[in-house]
Amino acid sequence: MYKVTRVLTLSEGADAAALIQDLAATARNSRWVLDWALAPTLPEANAAGDYIWRLHFANEAGARAWAAGDGLEAHAIMNDPTRVRHVNSGGYVSGRVGSKQTLTRGIYRLLFISLDEAASATDVAQFEYETYEMGLYIPSIVQWRISRISEGSGTGSWTHMWEQEYENLDGLLKTYMLHPHHWAWINRWYDPECAEHIVQTVCQSFCRFDSNTF
Repeated sequence: MYKVTRVLTLSEGADAAALIQDLAATARNSRWVLDWALAPTLPEANAAGDYIWRLHFANEAGARAWAAGDGLEAHAIMNDPTRVRHVNSGGYVSGRVGSKQTLTRGIYRLLFISLDEAASATDVAQFEYETYEMGLYIPSIVQWRISRISEGSGTGSWTHMWEQEYENLDGLLKTYMLHPHHWAWINRWYDPECAEHIVQTVCQSFCRFDSNTF
């Protein structure tokens, strides 16, 4: 499975309802798009952007076929400065997935990650392994996935996508964010004062979902 995930920040005064309807049509009408979700972000904890748009394809070739067809209209919309001010985007083969149960509604959270290009392959693999392990140690994470981004753009040179699903906001903002495994162990990859620091830039966002699109 190949995925394209985007966080959209709308321009001031843009007609959000019309923009969402137009973007949705480019996915709904395409035979290449297997599944998709487009939802407004939540204001808590300064989630980035205004909308999260997730597109699922059978493979990268399908994503490129969509981009050359119905996706041309989506590209034009996202590059219209009167409608969209900024986009963080990542295309990636679905990475390692963990699951405790399947949710049909809840909170979807993403983190675009840009690792230092000088990081060793050993450190990158260890970072990926420990990021995946968070789903095993932190009880509120219900489903999770760490993937390597093959094509990204936005505020960082995105290398990874870390995705999770939670039953509710408390599971994200309290149980996950305040969990000692998060701060006492994983945070060393993000902290410039730690020797293991390799994370350069991140972009966090989250939204509600009401269908199983993970």
